[in-house]
Amino acid sequence: MSTISLTYEDNIARLLLNRPEKYNALTQSMWQKIAEACDQVEQEIKPRVLIVESASEKAFSAGADIQELQTLLAAPKTLAENNAWVQTAQQKLTKLSCATIAKLSGICVGGGLGIATACDFRVSSPQSRFAITPAKLGLVYSISDTRRLVNIIGYAKAKELLCTGKQIDANTALQWGLLTDLVEAEKLDAKVNEIAQSLCNASSYSICCVKQTLDYLAGANDMSEASVQALFDNAFKGDDFTEGAQAFLQKRTAKFI
Repeated sequence: MSTISLTYEDNIARLLLNRPEKYNALTQSMWQKIAEACDQVEQEIKPRVLIVESASEKAFSAGADIQELQTLLAAPKTLAENNAWVQTAQQKLTKLSCATIAKLSGICVGGGLGIATACDFRVSSPQSRFAITPAKLGLVYSISDTRRLVNIIGYAKAKELLCTGKQIDANTALQWGLLTDLVEAEKLDAKVNEIAQSLCNASSYSICCVKQTLDYLAGANDMSEASVQALFDNAFKGDDFTEGAQAFLQKRTAKFI
């Protein structure tokens, strides 16, 4: 079975990290497949929501595959190619027009946490543990990864997490703003599905434009202020607003296409 799989049903796509015997340790091949899956989501499937999840409750992802990393360190060109795929996959995930949810349980460190922070929402069970450890390896977190982390948990907490490489538990992650929701393990599926359904009921145009507007304000895209303003102006001319306004006046639930 593939280490990365993509399924789709009822407006919800699911990207599964499926290497449980290795705690979903991420190889270059897996990063490439994640990037390809994001292209398929954006260009072909076009769901309202993408859920990124793990086949194992023990780990969302333990980060880089250590055995492969040892090989990469001996080949600088191949290492650079691997690093490029890591960035490409996370950027594609971040820029998806649909809403994205990371369903987290168990270990979530390094590149695994990078995937989680590239999603719009992060829902976890109490068993999760989080860390980013470049300082323990003599490495530096990338600009885009660091920006996402700062935008989520703030400058001070990002510095603490990155400089110490410390591991934090799920309760701390919630307090820091790293998590959107924290629920007991047996309620995790239900909570993720609840959020996904609420997003499916919202306007996909609104969600896409909200993401772009927030990214602009956070310095995470290169849109001009005029382009962002146009998203606001054009909404009043759109089919979603027509349906939303009619539903409001008729006191019914809007049915967005």
